[in-house]
Amino acid sequence: MSDFELALLFSEYLNTANFIFSNFMALIFAMLTASFFLAHRMERWVAILFLALYSIGAIMTGSGVLFAFSDFAALGVHIHETARQSADLAWLGPAGAGGAGMGAMPVMISILLAIAYLGSLGFFFVVRTRRIARPEHDEAAP
Repeated sequence: MSDFELALLFSEYLNTANFIFSNFMALIFAMLTASFFLAHRMERWVAILFLALYSIGAIMTGSGVLFAFSDFAALGVHIHETARQSADLAWLGPAGAGGAGMGAMPVMISILLAIAYLGSLGFFFVVRTRRIARPEHDEAAP
């Protein structure tokens, strides 16, 4: 594979990984919004169904993010290792000193995905048990 093809493939992996990650974040924020407005109103069976469907979607989307970023990191490590053989890739980020750490990216992404997923579940249960609501004001708006 030529240096140009490696650079193009690196860019495409990054675009794909970011697109899948944005889908995951949209799912997380939809969960937070739904939790804030609906969690305290759900009956137990509805909450179980809601959390089951959310978990399926989050795990599927999260695994897509992890796989995409793992491929991206593996390509970055490959570029870092082969950059010494060709000066054409010297301008690409992983070709430099920063590329040596790209192998740790899947672990970092896994931790971030787990924190986002568990945090959204925690938020659901906090809102459900404490019935968080914003107090209404009777004052006229300015």
